Amino acid sequence: MKWNKVYLKLSLTMFSLFLVILVLLSMVINQLFSNFYTKKAHEEANELALHLSVMLRDRIYAVETMAEFSEANIYLVNGQGQFLDMSSTKQKKIQEWPNVWENTRLLQGKRIEKEFTAGDQLYLLHGNPVNRSENPAIKGIYVVSSLEHMIESIRSVRYLIGFAGFGTLLLALGCIFILAKKLSAPLVEMEAATRNIAKGELEVRLPVRSHDEVGSLSGAINDLAMELKRYRDTRSEFFANVSHELRTPVTYLKGYANVLANGLVDHEEEKQQYLHIIADEAHRLTVIINDLFELAKMEEGKITFHLESVDVRRAIEKSVNKVRIKAEQKGLQLVSALETIPRCLVDPVRLEQVLLNLLDNAIRYTREGTIKLALQQENGFGVIMISDSGSGIPPDELPYIFERFYRVEKSRSRELGGTGLGLAIVQKLVQLQGGTIEVESAMGQGTVFRLSFPLA
Repeated sequence: MKWNKVYLKLSLTMFSLFLVILVLLSMVINQLFSNFYTKKAHEEANELALHLSVMLRDRIYAVETMAEFSEANIYLVNGQGQFLDMSSTKQKKIQEWPNVWENTRLLQGKRIEKEFTAGDQLYLLHGNPVNRSENPAIKGIYVVSSLEHMIESIRSVRYLIGFAGFGTLLLALGCIFILAKKLSAPLVEMEAATRNIAKGELEVRLPVRSHDEVGSLSGAINDLAMELKRYRDTRSEFFANVSHELRTPVTYLKGYANVLANGLVDHEEEKQQYLHIIADEAHRLTVIINDLFELAKMEEGKITFHLESVDVRRAIEKSVNKVRIKAEQKGLQLVSALETIPRCLVDPVRLEQVLLNLLDNAIRYTREGTIKLALQQENGFGVIMISDSGSGIPPDELPYIFERFYRVEKSRSRELGGTGLGLAIVQKLVQLQGGTIEVESAMGQGTVFRLSFPLA
């Protein structure tokens, strides 16, 4: 639907708001000009009336002369409340405006000021009493002036305001439409991009043209597409790895079982060798399946943790003692620098599992040298560092070592053993206990794993 476009809604909203503001502003300006001209007209008429009342003390003809210059009509009132100097024109006006004159109030010394309409014209009347005059017959004066020139001025201002407002509306409509189109364009691009992502086109990327919320949203959609693509690729690789890891031991089991079942062995020693291979592969298969189940349970949140206050130093010493023989058999030296720190809030069984996994990896991938363990307290956390003197991890592979089935030394993965699930399990175990795990590595200098757990 064409009218259901975001830029049209945005344009109409902005235009309506602008129109309301413009109408209110025009009304205020019109009222200001009207008040100004009306006040000015009253001031001029009042000033004229005062001047004329003063001039009446001297000569009446001067009043008539000033009235001609001011284009105002002058009406004089005597002590009996009657009009003086009654020309036919003035007499006619007095008869046409019977309800305008207030001679009684004027003779009482009160000033008269009013507007009245006659013959579709607006007039302004000012009456001033005349006191201590040298002409005792004159007791009051009326000054009647037309306000048509004021109305014309106000009408001209209104026309100007109308034309200016109409032109402003047209200009604003064009600017608002262009601005709304420009503002909504990124949203339209995002909508199209997200639909393509939903269809599986994960290579879609949006241009980030600004550093505001819209640009941030474009960047977030790009990050989402990259993460989804990486997740899809990782999932495909995961299934391929699972198939490969399971197929290999199953192939060994099937092959050697057939050999034994068909009696294709020549002597007992060969038979025992095949049976050992079958047992090893069955154990390997069991380890893979158990690791997969454990990882799946952790990701689904079905694994149970028993957090308690644990002496981390003793837990590290216990784990080191368990792997010491394995390290010595490979000619490696285990060095510990453990500080005495407060207890940490962890699951002791899962902590030992994490430590043994990392120590086992360090021993497996270190040919010679030293494996160091350190324990210290930093900012309310107990920090464990396990470093080795192995070959290190390439910088481009470092971000992926916690992924399932990922191996750095792929060519030697079978020789070194392992399922490629150990570090993924370690990361999950650490995070589920409220801790963090970080890794640093340099080629030829070894690798350092840094674990942080909250203090109890």
